[in-house]
Amino acid sequence: MPPSARRTPSPGERGAITWVTAVLLVGLATGAYLLTVWVPVWVMHYEAKVVVRDYGNQAVKNPDDAGQLERMCQKLRSLDQVKVLAEDGTPRTQPAVDVRPQDVLWERDARAGSPTLRVAFDYRRDLYYPLFDRWQEVTMRVDLTMDVALPDWGPTR
Repeated sequence: MPPSARRTPSPGERGAITWVTAVLLVGLATGAYLLTVWVPVWVMHYEAKVVVRDYGNQAVKNPDDAGQLERMCQKLRSLDQVKVLAEDGTPRTQPAVDVRPQDVLWERDARAGSPTLRVAFDYRRDLYYPLFDRWQEVTMRVDLTMDVALPDWGPTR
């Protein structure tokens, strides 16, 4: 047989594609597809939590809760813009984390031994699955309780 001629390997022979290989390839392709759809959502959710923690840290020295809440919502809305499906079926852009101050629970609790601040809200994300031309709405929740006590560094010299 000339070296340029190739023959097809028979099942069970080295180099043949088995059902296990096919299942693994389909699983890897599915995982890669879902990662490309969901990783941006998870990253944006993480960034939203970072913003909330930042404003929780600022609340330690800034007692203006209404101002802090308004600035936090503006910062959350400015993180990213995403495509969503409008009521008429056409895609449009809106903030990825579209939260208004009236949608946020911003609650200080000074009764405990150390004062805390609880910030909680839900926001919706519309996910687009490109290969299937399908949209899905998911609700993401941020619910953080932070210590807002002034630090006591002990006696000073």
